[in-house]
Amino acid sequence: MLAGIALAGVVVGVLIQTAISNFRKQKQPIGRRVDTFPTFKDPLGPSSHRNQITLSDGEKDYKYEEVQLVQLHVSNQGDEDFEDFKFGITLTQGDVAIYIESQSPDRHHQVEQLTPLTFGEPKSEIDFVLRPFQKTETYSFRLLVVTSEIHKDPGEIKFSSPESVRFVALPTLVEIAEEAARSASVGFGPFSISLGK
Repeated sequence: MLAGIALAGVVVGVLIQTAISNFRKQKQPIGRRVDTFPTFKDPLGPSSHRNQITLSDGEKDYKYEEVQLVQLHVSNQGDEDFEDFKFGITLTQGDVAIYIESQSPDRHHQVEQLTPLTFGEPKSEIDFVLRPFQKTETYSFRLLVVTSEIHKDPGEIKFSSPESVRFVALPTLVEIAEEAARSASVGFGPFSISLGK
């Protein structure tokens, strides 16, 4: 009888250990969002003569036909902290980044850009390391992207990492504003007017 109870205890212990191990092996969700801002467009429209955009690094001027501002957000949505979190972005074929500016949560958080790029040497594959990348923290990046065709928005930007993570969509600015509008209510005397469901 005691041997049966001991055996059942061992089996339960193994099952609990296996469940904990499997839970730890689950891929951590990392939120990602890409916001594209229509900038640097010709005010006279696509039928007008195209104006070039000139950017300078202080030594040389670079002329571009189409430059878009893209903002990326990367947020740790999981329950695991990373001391060093390596990830990369890959732009659609024909699109290249000519400038990147990173924004970390505070001065104790650092972004290391592993792939150097310049106006003269743009890249479509860029790698980063975030130090640290703790639960609920968000890092942001601004990119100047040159598209392959005039008057074309940048294509899809893919996220990847050697870490055991999965990238999940964060709500866009439009979705956040729509949700806020749906849940807004205005009080007027004893009445309440709701804009949502």
